[in-house]
Amino acid sequence: MKRAWVFTNGELSCAPKIKRQAGDILIGVDGGTMHILKLRLKPDLIIGDMDSLKKIPAGVKVIKYPKDKDLTDTELALNYCEKKKIKEVIVVGFLGRRLDHMISNLMVMAKSKLKIKVIEGNQELQIVRDTITITGEKGDLVSLVPLLGDCQKVTTKGLKWGLRGETLQVGKGRGVSNVMMGKSARVSLTKGCLLVVKTVV
Repeated sequence: MKRAWVFTNGELSCAPKIKRQAGDILIGVDGGTMHILKLRLKPDLIIGDMDSLKKIPAGVKVIKYPKDKDLTDTELALNYCEKKKIKEVIVVGFLGRRLDHMISNLMVMAKSKLKIKVIEGNQELQIVRDTITITGEKGDLVSLVPLLGDCQKVTTKGLKWGLRGETLQVGKGRGVSNVMMGKSARVSLTKGCLLVVKTVV
């Protein structure tokens, strides 16, 4: 399996554009399964403690955990992807009413070895540890937010305010709301964990 779409139990601002490739799997994280069903798709796997999914679709593999556990359902899903050696994960339904869940899951993603992208309406979030090419349109916003610690030797190309081998300090807002100058931009760093958020304006 090359890629997994992980649907968590947040609120979707709009229906995501699902472009499945051969070998992709759809994972419903507990109540996030409902997002898959509303798109008239069938999940390949449902995982979690099932405290928010009222009815489990027939013929779908389920991995059920007890309600009293140390990991969130999203964390369990990402751990499953790591064990199955899935190379890329796209998370849908990440934002929601539970700020504590969102922050916790973001930190889990930051520590994960997976290549993770979050799609939320007009926003795309990615965790970057080396290099990334961002595609979009001129005028799209790009924010660079250090996670877990400072990000070192950050270099950008194609953004209005460029960085050339500089340090972005955790807890500082310097990298927020940059602007794409064309249809693509590039961000690289040598050390650290960088949250890259592209917002279509």
